[in-house]
Amino acid sequence: MGKVFFGESMFSMVSNASKYAFIKWVELLQQEDTTLIDCQVYTEHLESLGARMIPRTDFIMQLQRLIPAGL
Repeated sequence: MGKVFFGESMFSMVSNASKYAFIKWVELLQQEDTTLIDCQVYTEHLESLGARMIPRTDFIMQLQRLIPAGL
């Protein structure tokens, strides 16, 4: 939606497959100039891949800036 991707849980039956899939997906999102990935729930696994928590007020401000009105 706009320049934001809203993620959901990932799982795999092969060790590290979800990490590889996430890295490849991020590469595609970067090509599309996606600025923010909303991971929904903080986990140490996501932090190990570069995710970080931001304050809710910052998140809302970024949504307002990155999603066109009317979507």
